[in-house]
Amino acid sequence: MRLILVRHPKPRCEAGICYGRLDLECEPDALAAAVLRLRELAFTSRVFTSPARRASDLAIRLSAEAIVDDRLQELDFGAWEGRRWEDLGREAIDAWHQGLPDSAPPNGETLIAMAARCASWLKSLQPRERPVLAVTHGGPIRVICAILEGKEILTYFAVPVPFAEPIELQLPTGSSGWLGR
Repeated sequence: MRLILVRHPKPRCEAGICYGRLDLECEPDALAAAVLRLRELAFTSRVFTSPARRASDLAIRLSAEAIVDDRLQELDFGAWEGRRWEDLGREAIDAWHQGLPDSAPPNGETLIAMAARCASWLKSLQPRERPVLAVTHGGPIRVICAILEGKEILTYFAVPVPFAEPIELQLPTGSSGWLGR
């Protein structure tokens, strides 16, 4: 089955702000351009979306039948949400990075927990002829790619995920191989 992952369009947000679950709108021009670029792919696909406005605003414009799934949400940065990265302090950020994938920001979520959500979503997909298009976030996209390739969940975290560009993958038939890792 063909799986198309799309990071939401560029959000309206001041540069340097920590946002994971922070509910932000998309830049209007970026949203309009994404709809034009992705509508053909969506026309032939089952569309899923994170509940975050920056993702669901695109998904509902692509398909009136878009399925909202909480498992496609970005990492929860807890107490860091909406704060400037530079204000969090180098020590706190370094401690979090050094403990990954098991550590979490204060009152936030671990990457392991996010990976479990993403794996659960993948496992719930039923093989069909129609492709699946999922509008989600950079974190889940990186984790889903690692899961499908049987790699460590941190494998792709240094790889940039562009806004509103499709990333096409092929789900193997039979889920036991790639979800058992």
